Amino acid sequence: MSDVRLRRGSRATDPDPGPAPAQVGREHGWHRPIRGGTIAVAAAMVAAAIGGCGSSPAAGPAGTAAQVAGTSPAAARPGSAASTLPPLPAGQQGSRQDVPWAQVGPGWFLAEWSRAPHQAGTPPAKSAAPALFLVDPSGGRYRIETLRGPLRPDYLVAWSGDGQRALLADGGSTAMAVLDLRTAAATQFTPGGGVTPVGFTAPDGLAIIVNKSAGTSQSHLERFSLTGMLEQSYRASFPGPGGSYNGSALYSANGTELAAGTTTGVELMTNNGRVIRFLPVNPSVRFCSVLRWWTPEELLAGCMPASGSAIQRLWLVPISGARPTALTARPPARGDLGDLDAWQLPAGTYVQDAGACGYTYVARLNRDGRTAPVPVPGVPAGESTIILGTQGSQLAIKAKPACGAGGALMWFVPATNSAIPLLGGSVNGGTIEAVAMFGEP
Repeated sequence: MSDVRLRRGSRATDPDPGPAPAQVGREHGWHRPIRGGTIAVAAAMVAAAIGGCGSSPAAGPAGTAAQVAGTSPAAARPGSAASTLPPLPAGQQGSRQDVPWAQVGPGWFLAEWSRAPHQAGTPPAKSAAPALFLVDPSGGRYRIETLRGPLRPDYLVAWSGDGQRALLADGGSTAMAVLDLRTAAATQFTPGGGVTPVGFTAPDGLAIIVNKSAGTSQSHLERFSLTGMLEQSYRASFPGPGGSYNGSALYSANGTELAAGTTTGVELMTNNGRVIRFLPVNPSVRFCSVLRWWTPEELLAGCMPASGSAIQRLWLVPISGARPTALTARPPARGDLGDLDAWQLPAGTYVQDAGACGYTYVARLNRDGRTAPVPVPGVPAGESTIILGTQGSQLAIKAKPACGAGGALMWFVPATNSAIPLLGGSVNGGTIEAVAMFGEP
């Protein structure tokens, strides 16, 4: 999940298709740095372990766009009564008109919820059409729109850094849609074949990033407008030791710089594709995925070993080009089949670890660099616990069957070993099919 998935940071400007370095700035303060971040490499590793606002309709050279009206009444506008209301308390449900838009920010979620789970690629029953919810930090929820119907792309991919738009995709085609969360109006388009959506640009989400790979061409990034017009095509390979793009990319908080994972390390470039510098990681690793900004000057990257077992390890990579340091140790703790991502809390550093058979779990980083599993209260043994992000001393968790669809959203407070359900499961039944946390990939 994430612009292409940006995080914390200042507001800048978004894409400028002119000759000067485009500022896909204005996207996220999220992360979302492109959370496009862990794509091919992390996904492959897990598989190995187990396995301004929407614009008017337009047609671009790379695709066509069509405006689809929302099926619900117009949303509350800034300055309306709804914009000044307090968030709903835990467990209560409202409509799009009840959203206190001025307060949407850190600790909020955008989630796709279904009354009944369904098989991927199989049209669900009409009664099981998923709904899109905003969820506030205390667990109040706001039904934004029912997906499917006039809006065919129906899988949540990303949430813009200004909190105003959702990027939806259709798993059965290359169709995408940008949904205005305030009005439920959507712009649909098809950016061409061989395209996989990554997320919005940063910091505000005024453009979209995709991975492109068609025919014999190498995988590379492309940036599209919110109506499907191609704005920028990025390098598939880099000069010198840079190697080839590997499918992961991450924006700086202001959107002016883009870090791309490569077969040999990390490349830092401007938003218009000009190479700034190559960031070597370590001779012992290859295929590094950029995951998030650990600090404003340091990236968190997940890298595969150059030889031996295919177990991902986490590294802290300074953007200055200084020597990186390993965050997690090798050999790993027993049962740790790969370190996928990490977050910092006052109580310590927590890692998303891969286990066997599609199982992933929350782990705590010990002083020796190895990890120890942390059970989440109320989650049955064997169910995966997926970290979405943090707020204060809390981890946002999606709990789901290890090899199945669905799940439930909750807060987990490690310091008190307590869990607070937010959506799905015991709160309102059904399952969470996809979820994005504000400012997170």
